[in-house]
Amino acid sequence: MGIAERKRAAHAARLLKLAASSTRAAILFVLSRHKQLAVQDIAGELDMTHSAVSHQLAVLAGADIVTSKKSGRMMCYAISKNPQAKALVKFLTTIK
Repeated sequence: MGIAERKRAAHAARLLKLAASSTRAAILFVLSRHKQLAVQDIAGELDMTHSAVSHQLAVLAGADIVTSKKSGRMMCYAISKNPQAKALVKFLTTIK
C-alpha cells in the first residue's frame, strides 16, 4: 500500500469514527431529513439537552460534516455540501 492509499484509509477511518457515535449518527439522520435546523429543534427531536447536541455538532463542524449559520439568536446547522459529508450521510441513511 502506497502513501496515498494510507492517507485515504486514515481519512476514511476518521469519517467512520464520526459515525461510530450513535448521538452523532442520530444528529445526521435528523439533519438529512431537513435542509437546516436550529440546535433546539435537533435537541427536541432527539430528546436531548441543548448542550449535548451543541457539543456533538461542534465535533461534526470541526470535521466539516456540518455547517453552521446564525439566524437571529439561534444557531442553525445543515449537512455540508462536500463529498465526504455527502458520502457519510449516504452511508448512514442506507443502514436499515
